Amino acid sequence: MRLKYNNFMRYRSSANILPAIFLVTAMASAWTQTQAATATATVDANIIMAISMTTRNGLSFGDISAGSTSGTVILTPSGARTATGGTTVNTSTSGNPSTFDVQGEPNASFSITLPVSVILSNSSSQTMTVDNFTSSPSPSGVLDSSGKQTLFVGATLNVSANQPFGSYSGQMSVTVDYN
Repeated sequence: MRLKYNNFMRYRSSANILPAIFLVTAMASAWTQTQAATATATVDANIIMAISMTTRNGLSFGDISAGSTSGTVILTPSGARTATGGTTVNTSTSGNPSTFDVQGEPNASFSITLPVSVILSNSSSQTMTVDNFTSSPSPSGVLDSSGKQTLFVGATLNVSANQPFGSYSGQMSVTVDYN
């Protein structure tokens, strides 16, 4: 009988160990779950007015005389016009910088991107190059408390020696963007 009792105890002891293993495993799992943490944060967005720009007037160098040597006409953003080399400006006509009205978010700053160069041509396909674009403000501006700013753009016109007579024109693009 002794043999039967020992076998019974051996099986009974094994049966007691299994629940203990499950209990330890469940406690470890509970311990791991109590280590997790959760937090919340706010999520927000701010929709601002898109920046826009309208052209008030284009860039005009006015009436110019070409000489036997090349030259330039420099037109500043403030409207001052000077000639170099063999080029002269007609003082009875004036030139004017290009003027743009910029609108957007009040007190916001914006960057200004000017063209590198522009080709002007006449009806006979003769050309002149405009380069060295400058602006006021430059290279960035700030919209006033009502969200407005006037942008003035000047440049340098390169006139060849004996440049053919005629009316020359071209297109330029100026870009503004929030900083």
